[in-house]
Amino acid sequence: MRPSWNQDKILVITSIGFGLIFGIFRPIFLDENAMGSLSASLQHFVASFGVHLNSFAALFDGIFRYGRSLLLIWVCAMFSKARYVTLFVLFMRAMSLSFSAAMMVAAFGGRGFGYAMMLYGLQNLLIMPVYVYSAYHIIQGRIMLKTAVVGIIAVVAASIIDAYLAPALFVLFWR
Repeated sequence: MRPSWNQDKILVITSIGFGLIFGIFRPIFLDENAMGSLSASLQHFVASFGVHLNSFAALFDGIFRYGRSLLLIWVCAMFSKARYVTLFVLFMRAMSLSFSAAMMVAAFGGRGFGYAMMLYGLQNLLIMPVYVYSAYHIIQGRIMLKTAVVGIIAVVAASIIDAYLAPALFVLFWR
């Protein structure tokens, strides 16, 4: 028996919630060497951010990154048993986002939160609802043209924000 639409919503929200929680608390379980190495890498990244940034390459990297997750969600819809893999995709995207933000806070303290919001927040405020919307409809067994069009537009828009707007805002406000 298929779960009701309320159960599907709960599954989607729960997978994102657990992803956020696991990502936030993951840095706690890193050993000192790994934490120091990641913090040093982040500090180097922030110090040199915008110096050697190729925005055109960053645009295509963003399209690949965001599009890959959305494509995986859509492909899972083709296989009835794989529909719930979309929940894992949402879990991993949420965990990746919260882990990156938690590492920024660990490396830079309070400023790290601002760095994370500037570098990850804008595009993810746009793309995460599209992932959720797509995953929900796919778990329900519906693939709609509207979902695909909105998804493609969101992937391109998030990639533009990632490649052009976020770096400009970061250099303008945080340097």
